[in-house]
Amino acid sequence: MFGYIVKRKPTFFQVAIEITGQNLTALQTAWVKVHYITYGPGGRIPKTRHIIVPLKFPTPTAVQRWRPTPIADVLPVRTHLLTHLDTPVEIVQRYVQPHAQTGDIITLGETPVALMQGRFRHPSDVKPGWVARRLCYYFMPTSSLATACGLQALVDIVGARRVLGAFLIGAIAKKLLNKPGVFYQLAGEQARLIDDVTGTLPPYDQFIVLGPHNPQQVVDEIQKETGLAAAVVDVNDLKAVKILAATADVPPGFLEQALISNPAGNADEQTPLVLIRPNP
Repeated sequence: MFGYIVKRKPTFFQVAIEITGQNLTALQTAWVKVHYITYGPGGRIPKTRHIIVPLKFPTPTAVQRWRPTPIADVLPVRTHLLTHLDTPVEIVQRYVQPHAQTGDIITLGETPVALMQGRFRHPSDVKPGWVARRLCYYFMPTSSLATACGLQALVDIVGARRVLGAFLIGAIAKKLLNKPGVFYQLAGEQARLIDDVTGTLPPYDQFIVLGPHNPQQVVDEIQKETGLAAAVVDVNDLKAVKILAATADVPPGFLEQALISNPAGNADEQTPLVLIRPNP
């Protein structure tokens, strides 16, 4: 391939891939690594881009099962594996609108939204600095900040000084005031949202997935284009529901009650959308 100059604008190129072999019907996703070299003030820099391409797509109009709750009926909506090739609006139009009616609310998981925004990094592309290498040992082993690469992903977003300051103040607050959670308050929203390796379904379980960017803009655009009230949420099996963003007509308390059972699931259900229909 020939070299060319990029003048402060994105560049694109097309790659054609032919997959051959036996029993390809079970193949759902292709993980493509594109190796290339940039040349500029820093010299020749080898780089790698990771592209996730879905190969199987469920039928949007297939009959799906609603689940009753005391205040609403909820419908986990199955999709293909979402990638940066998708947009939230397109996904809602494709998979949700065939089942939706006036008054429904659509919720999107925060991780799928981040994946559609391309907010994931392979650990080999993360270079841990002093702060990340030293402080990661102080987090719980199950935390996404308990590895140098996971914590460095946060440092790259908010800066080393903020992470170090939040850690020191958080440690003092926890030790002397018996007040946990101060680190996450001071380090910013992304500190809670980063998922380290193994934090989501394959092949993204090999990546560090960041929190979504500007989720309020995402839900506002969904409502503008589809007419549906929308929210971006972080829900788990421990009955914790966090609303990252919601359109103005979504009552927060209602949404938390409707999602408390985590209808989307935390495994490989591949149902990143949940359609909520309030009871009359």
